[in-house]
Amino acid sequence: MIKFFGEFFVNAAFLTSILAAIGYFVYSQREEKRYLKVSNWLFGIQGLFLLVASGLLLYIILTHQFNFYYVYNYTSSDLQLRYLISAFWGGQEGSFMLWILFSIFIGFGLMKWAREPYRGPVLFFLTLTQVFLFSMIAGIPFGDFTLGASPFRTLAEAMPNAPFLQSNPDFVPQDGKGLNDLLKSPWMMIHPPILFVGFAMMTVPYCFAMAALWKRKYNEWVGPALPWTLGANVALLTAIFLGGYWAYVTLSFGGYWAWDPVENASFVPWLLGTAGIHTMIIQRKSSTSQKASIVFAILAYVAIVYETFLTRSGVLSDSSVHSFVDLGLYNQLVVFMAAVTFIGLGLFIYRYKELPKQEKESKLLSREFMTFAGAMMLFLIGLVIILGTSSPIIGRLFVDNPTPPEVSFYNDWTMPMAMIAAIMTVLGQYLFWKRQDGESLAHDLTLPVALTCVVTLVSIFMGEVRNLYYMLFLLTAWFAVIGNVIIMIRLARKKPMLIGGTLSHVGFGVLLLGILASSAYNANLLDDATKRYNAAIKNGEITDEQGFRKTQTVDFLELELNEPKVINDKYRVTYEGYTLKNQERPGQQEYKIKFEPAGGEGQQFTLNPQVYPMLSSSTAQEIQWSVDPDVRSGLFSDIYLYVSGSSFVERKNEQAKQQGNNTASASGGMEDSVAVQKIKLERGDSTSVGPFDIVLRDYRQVEDQQLQDSTVVAVRAYIDIAQRGSDNSRVIDPLYSIYVENGQNWSYAPPQQIPEYNGTVQFSSIDPTTGEVELTFRGVKEEVEEEWVLLVAEEKPFISIVWFGTFLLMGGFSISIFRHWDRERKKS
Repeated sequence: MIKFFGEFFVNAAFLTSILAAIGYFVYSQREEKRYLKVSNWLFGIQGLFLLVASGLLLYIILTHQFNFYYVYNYTSSDLQLRYLISAFWGGQEGSFMLWILFSIFIGFGLMKWAREPYRGPVLFFLTLTQVFLFSMIAGIPFGDFTLGASPFRTLAEAMPNAPFLQSNPDFVPQDGKGLNDLLKSPWMMIHPPILFVGFAMMTVPYCFAMAALWKRKYNEWVGPALPWTLGANVALLTAIFLGGYWAYVTLSFGGYWAWDPVENASFVPWLLGTAGIHTMIIQRKSSTSQKASIVFAILAYVAIVYETFLTRSGVLSDSSVHSFVDLGLYNQLVVFMAAVTFIGLGLFIYRYKELPKQEKESKLLSREFMTFAGAMMLFLIGLVIILGTSSPIIGRLFVDNPTPPEVSFYNDWTMPMAMIAAIMTVLGQYLFWKRQDGESLAHDLTLPVALTCVVTLVSIFMGEVRNLYYMLFLLTAWFAVIGNVIIMIRLARKKPMLIGGTLSHVGFGVLLLGILASSAYNANLLDDATKRYNAAIKNGEITDEQGFRKTQTVDFLELELNEPKVINDKYRVTYEGYTLKNQERPGQQEYKIKFEPAGGEGQQFTLNPQVYPMLSSSTAQEIQWSVDPDVRSGLFSDIYLYVSGSSFVERKNEQAKQQGNNTASASGGMEDSVAVQKIKLERGDSTSVGPFDIVLRDYRQVEDQQLQDSTVVAVRAYIDIAQRGSDNSRVIDPLYSIYVENGQNWSYAPPQQIPEYNGTVQFSSIDPTTGEVELTFRGVKEEVEEEWVLLVAEEKPFISIVWFGTFLLMGGFSISIFRHWDRERKKS
């Protein structure tokens, strides 16, 4: 029944969205209120249907109904409640539903606040985009073709060729595949919803631009569209920040940005939206740039649809680490992308001759020219990123398996343009608030240029900057900060609500400073012996067994249990063991790394990086490991730490290989020799056996129903056993019993498996006169293994500046939203 009602409400919402779009189109043509009223009701009913369907999807997720493919594919019974809720948007189908839901809420706002003559056309184009989005989750079959992928598909429908379903179509798994371990993060719970808020809000400037073209009202539309565009950019920027912070504290590549297609999917629309904001402001101020404003409004939404195609169609499945799996929506996404592009740009081209023309060219030193030039620079940065992201597709025209570009491609192209944009932020602000000629502009720039030179020189000397390119980068970034701060102070004295733009530009400059400091000057934390070895490598003093010079330096920090090392003459670092935390992820280890000030002064702290097996990609013979870094955040620098290897991980890998070898040996009739060790202990005694610390806590006589009736005596030993370095001790209770059979005494002492280890322990005997217990260990190495951990430790300076610059950008956009929204509200 849930399947029926779920699909019914999704498709009912799909149908009402089509009817609402038709109604808004007729209203826009005839301008009769009755069509608007009916269309608004249909729009609201559409939202109600989708809300019910969303509730049903959430219900089957929370109640673990694994007969549904979506529930089976993205959840498991051991998931915490918060991750079960976030699984709603963890897959393609649910994320499309969330996107449509936010679009519907935005549509309610447009019903109230959009003014004539734009209201009908705006709501028509908004609903039209919803029709395309609904088609992605409709799941309506048309012969061999199915329109969309329903979130309420059963396993049998989604995997018709699975052997276990062909033999038993009603089969229901006991558990699901679970959520990707990397997504088990609070940041991933809030990042996607905010991203889809941005996607939905970016539809609004597109709809207003299309309404302006349709109704030939080319000037007034920017006023009501501007607050929505600013809101979309704030949402996208917030999502970018959350995604970057998640990558920084969760992934082991050591940064917050990797130019992945999914990252670019939010960044490019943000760039184009920001470019559109600049041209909209110029259009509102000077009644120019009408063409640019319309084009950027169209391109920003086209970029969202295009990046959606790239990340959800499967075309980049080999190029992106977190691209969605292809659900067969390739053709539908192509149609969606082609529709919004051709309708938007096609109507723009059709109306091009009617669009207002600028009577005279803007002067070079004018706010119109400088603001437009800044917008074009943002457009060029976005174009470079789109070309890089699309290169695996473009490359198929020339080679069979094209590879995505290196990170250096994006950095080499975008950073010089970002430097130019930084300079333009200052020039644009000085020209925006005051008409200038060359002489007056030079006079006004004297103070910011002088301060910039002084601060840059201080930064170069204090930071020991030797790279000329970095010096120039510092100069432009400080110029953006100082120049805009001076303007911001002047504006704040007049009217504080005017500082939105300058505050955003200050944030941009601060962000550039943070990017340079955190990426170019991060350093590995190493002990003196490793530093001397690396110096010898660089001097060509180290050779391999064949006599060739080694060129690879060591960037790891190796620590043995409870043996501290001094690193960078700054910290005394000690490995204090690990804890097994199976309740979070099966097989997860949390390592305890203590940092103390080397000089004795300062605050000590502990970092707890984690390692866990990726169960979805591991086998019984080969374990794939993933890491969860830990970060010590500071005002001026962060300590970034993750585990690259450990004795525990090495033992687990050996056990997995041994299990595979034992399986092969058994099939060939061969048997490996097993090490046997015997020890004797009294109550309370402790000792070490191989990698284990053993404590005989107690032993006592027991009655066990599983024993034979002829049992004379049965004794259980209670033993605490822990692998050296681990603070997780386990209690095992091997049995020793004596029973009578055929008039003779026999002993029964079954071996007991050591938890998470291939070896066993057996309660061999007990001496009643001394109270000594004999334990026999099999499959445990006799030699004592050293406990060690291999770490990648980095000190990242001023990464807090990256986050601070992002917050300033958000703050500037937010102030501008309130300012422009208040102006539009007063007009209404």
